[in-house]
Amino acid sequence: MKTSRFFVSAAAFILSASTVVHAATLHVSATTGESVRKADGSKEKPWRDLQAALDKAQPGDTILVAAGNYLGTSDQGFLKMTIPVNIMGGYTDDFASRDVLKNLTMVQPTTAQNGTSRSFALLSIGDPNKPRSLNAGDGGITIDGIVFDRGFSNGYHPTKGKPKDVDTGMLINPPGQGINGDAKNVATVAQPLIYFGNGFGNVTIRNCTFANGGNYAIRGSWSQGKVVIENNVFINNTYAAIELSGGGKSGEFSLTIDCAYNTILFNWARTNDLGDMGYGFRYMNNVHSDVHHCIIGTSTLGGLDRARIENSKDHEKMKKTGAENNAFFLNTQGDLVLPGGAKWLFVRAKNFEDREELYKYEGNAELPAEAFKGKINEAYLNGFVSANNSESVLLDRNSPVNQVRSAFGMNLQAEGTTRVDMFANRYPLTDALKLFGAVEGKGAQMPK
Repeated sequence: MKTSRFFVSAAAFILSASTVVHAATLHVSATTGESVRKADGSKEKPWRDLQAALDKAQPGDTILVAAGNYLGTSDQGFLKMTIPVNIMGGYTDDFASRDVLKNLTMVQPTTAQNGTSRSFALLSIGDPNKPRSLNAGDGGITIDGIVFDRGFSNGYHPTKGKPKDVDTGMLINPPGQGINGDAKNVATVAQPLIYFGNGFGNVTIRNCTFANGGNYAIRGSWSQGKVVIENNVFINNTYAAIELSGGGKSGEFSLTIDCAYNTILFNWARTNDLGDMGYGFRYMNNVHSDVHHCIIGTSTLGGLDRARIENSKDHEKMKKTGAENNAFFLNTQGDLVLPGGAKWLFVRAKNFEDREELYKYEGNAELPAEAFKGKINEAYLNGFVSANNSESVLLDRNSPVNQVRSAFGMNLQAEGTTRVDMFANRYPLTDALKLFGAVEGKGAQMPK
């Protein structure tokens, strides 16, 4: 097998000196690649299966992945990373150039994979059956330029909860069954798009798209290290977009999370009654977290969830949770959710400075109503604001909902207007990709 060095800017990722000496560059192409027996992972003879590269790689190797849909060994519908490597998507088939929005490198199963993928995330970082088995070390893991999308494997209702011009009816949670295209009796896979298996070391996830997750986009726990989640688009995920706990002993805070320049929209509740959940980012226990320069909006409960409390007052005082320079957009109940009274306390961005739970709190604001004009799927947005209207007066032209409706040329909403049922209907991937660079300086920018 031919090996070569692969270098990118320091902003991309840094390999430790010991890793760089031995690191190889491997190649995968769904179009020109061959089987694991015939290919060797070189540029001239790439594998066609990304899982083959994950299995053959050595710690610190970099896997370049060309455009295509990668479903694992024998199209099983999922991938597993059990050693620390760097995955870089968005390449042309000759690996001469890279554009993650043009050369889509996807993990996008269909209903045909549901039987074999039912117990697995689209990508597991660490063997889910062997917790704490993956040590990424200081060199770490990078996942860059991959599209994770369950929109063509979820079950949707044939007719119920389908606003005008939206692709599908509402999502059907298991054990219920729905349809997807021509496929019938489809049960949604209740697994996250990426699962963290409580390993160790540094992980970076950037320039990725997380779409149509029926059970979180990123979820799990990680015992120790730093997780950087930057410049990604999260669109139409249930429960929450990001929920990652520290996996160490209570109060250790050996994990830090930096969540930066992400666009996180349409975060749906756990069930279609919109009764609970529906968050953008959750500040979880045993972890210090900073969320900054993100766009977090259209959440059925709240943009940021800070309701989890450590097991002692001393540990709670030690916990660092920051929110700076973020832009919020139409989060239904609040931009920040805190424990309060019998249930929750909902706080808007303008009042973050008052909250001692946030050790960083400056520069947060609400996005103007027209911020996503020409970038967001308007039919989907119209369905969302209609299904989640909570106006308290007959007609408030200055309410956030009606400001958005006015900016997009929709009819204004008054109390008593017929409710449009909608729940996690499929969001078109082509429209999700338009959200990169939608707002300058906030949220996901154009990948470089």
